[in-house]
This record gives sequence, structure tokens and C-alpha cells, in this order.
Amino acid sequence: MQLSSETEFRQAVLSVLLASLIMTSGCAGLLPVDTNEAETGTPTPEKRTNGTDLRSISLPENGSIMFSGELDHGDPKQGNKFYEPVQVDVAEGQLLNITMEAESGNPSLRIVNPDGNVTRTVSNENGNTVTLLTGKSLRSGRYAFEATSADRSDTFNYTVKIKRVERDDELFAGDAARWNKTEQYLNFGQDVSVVMEGTSPPGHYPTNASRDGLKANGTGDYLVLTYKISPKFNFTQKNKIDVSFMLTYKTLIGRYNEFRNNSTTPADETWAPEIIFFRGVSNETGELHRTTFLTAEWAREYLAGGEWDHYAGWYYSTLRYGPGSPGYDPEDGVTDDEFPQAYHNYTYPADNSTLAERYGL
Repeated sequence: MQLSSETEFRQAVLSVLLASLIMTSGCAGLLPVDTNEAETGTPTPEKRTNGTDLRSISLPENGSIMFSGELDHGDPKQGNKFYEPVQVDVAEGQLLNITMEAESGNPSLRIVNPDGNVTRTVSNENGNTVTLLTGKSLRSGRYAFEATSADRSDTFNYTVKIKRVERDDELFAGDAARWNKTEQYLNFGQDVSVVMEGTSPPGHYPTNASRDGLKANGTGDYLVLTYKISPKFNFTQKNKIDVSFMLTYKTLIGRYNEFRNNSTTPADETWAPEIIFFRGVSNETGELHRTTFLTAEWAREYLAGGEWDHYAGWYYSTLRYGPGSPGYDPEDGVTDDEFPQAYHNYTYPADNSTLAERYGL
């Protein structure tokens, strides 16, 4: 399979990296006053033409909200960059997924906590999207979100979307320090899903472990993440999803303790499964469409400075199609009855060992 250049990969999913690298205890939420969206609705942005004044907005009870703005010469400046501030009252423990996209420019987000201190600045110097996933340790108070640019004196139109992420699964009740491996892996799977949800690749990623989307096996040291994909997706659309999985898994493994360090969950890198299977099903029929997997060994090697081509090559070597795909071939495809057992005999070229031998499957 021919892959895009690493630059294209990186730009396509830079928001994934940003989301997973910037978990913080002091982050802002933002949204327009009178614009609301149900989970299945499409928000209508509120257009802002002058950023000189400070807006104060309210967080929705559920769902997503979107608004548009414009960085222009009428806005205040911090250093050599224009910015537009938005204030919002945040309740303790809220988990928010915030994405900012610039029409033509490189965006940046700046977060100011209730004490007036900048707690985080995240920028994208190579693309037009930044994403921020807040931790659940937000304290109550008024935060300020400042939309600005990565480049000096840059002006552009931008759109911001914020989604409240709810996690009410009873599986995760009680003291997190006493969770077993299955619960830890499911929690890791939720974090992967939430990060993926804030990125550009189309698809549906599970955020509630009580549904069929996330299954974990503590004994076998693996997690199965099921996502919905259209059989009509072209190579580029599928490619973006695949690269997002690769970079999200790699980043969370490498910095998972930092990712969760301000959360109520005392997680560390051992919460990340050694194998994560990705099960793509048709969004039209629910049939198995495609399957892939990644191992922590591959991710850590790439994290330590390994070649992207190697990491991506290993991932794509696991690609198999199911009956829900136009490319399904019974000779080398996979069915739901065979998954993930069909991968137990996957052979590592270096020493001819199998997945089952390495992980006791």
C-alpha cells in the first residue's frame, strides 16, 4: 500500500498530537450564548466581526456548540499577535473537547485560569487546526479562552467547536487505584476515542465502555476498539483514520502518565495495553469492514526515534478486510467469528515469533 508523505501525515493529524500532549488542570470552555446543538444536530456558528470587546458565554448542558470569529487589526495584541478573549464559567470536573480551525492561517489557543495566569498555549505552525482536551480536574471558576495565531500579526477567520464529553459508566465507579487491568485498558480506550473524536478524520469512536465499542482482555494484554466507517471512503479518508490511530496510540503510550496526571485517575503507562486491535464496521450495515492492530513495541520504537515508514509499514501489514468491504476476499479476509483470533499467528519478520507467543494469546 502506498502511503502519503510524512509531512502530509503529520499535518493531517497534528490536532491528535496536540490533544494528547496538552492535558492540563486549567483549561477553558467556550461557546456562544444562544447557539446550542443536540448530539446529532449541526450547530450554526455565530459570526463575530470585531474582537475588541471581551465576550462572556455559557456552557451548554450537553452536546456540541460552535462559533466563528475573526482575528483582525481591531483586536488587542499580546506581544506581536492579535487575540480574541472569551470568558466562561466552568464547573469542577468538566471534560471538554475543544477544536479551533482557521480558514487561512495557523491557529493558537491560550488558556487563562481563574487566577489570571496563562496555564497553556498550544499552536499549530504547520496546519490550520488545534485541538485541546481538558482534564477532569478543572476547578470551578471563570476561565478565559484566547483565540490567537501562531504567526506574528496574522489575521484570519476561525471557527471553534466545543463538545462536552460525558463519562457516566458505572464500570468506572469507585477508587481508580483499585481498578483491575480490564478497567484500566477500557479507560485507556476511552481516552483514545475522545482524542480521535476531536480530529478531522470522519468516523464514530466509542466513548462509553458499556457499549460494544470497547472490549478489553487483561489476561491477553489487549484492547479492541470498534469504530464505524463508510464503505464509500476513499484511500485518503481511510489513511487519515489510520494515521490518527498510529499517532494517538504512540503519543498516549509515551506520555500517558502526563496525560492523566491532573485527572482524578492515577494512571501510568502500564494502563496502556500491549496490543490494540482496531475493528472497523460499516456504518450502513454494521458488517465487519476492516481490521488492523498496533503493538506497544512498535509504538515505543517509533517514539524513541524510529523510522515512520517502519511504524506505518508494520501497521499496514496487519490490514485485513471483512465481508462489509468491497475488497473482501475469503482467502485472506477476516470475519467477526475469526477476529481477533485470526491474528494470533501473525509472524514478526525479525525472529519468526508469533503474536500469540509474544503475548500469551
